[in-house]
Amino acid sequence: MCQSLPPGYIELAEWNIVIIEINNDIYEKFLGYDVNADEFRISSKIVTYDKISAKGETISGSIYKLQGLPGKLHPTAQVIFNKLTAHPEVKVALKF
Repeated sequence: MCQSLPPGYIELAEWNIVIIEINNDIYEKFLGYDVNADEFRISSKIVTYDKISAKGETISGSIYKLQGLPGKLHPTAQVIFNKLTAHPEVKVALKF
């Protein structure tokens, strides 16, 4: 089950940016494996992303430290991506 979490400092591995379009609104969110919580994590809307420092901030105020390069999702995050693509009214793609 997905739940809202308070803002924090998240270390994300095996990640990518997921682009979600619903009713012509487009959102970019981090999706990957939260190494501290030992589970997948999908962020709120991205406010900033700096690929050089490998950090990003979301609208909720969370800071994401991104491990490695974006690309293939962790298997638990891939399950969430697949669930998002199952909704015909939602367009979903990976940025990288």
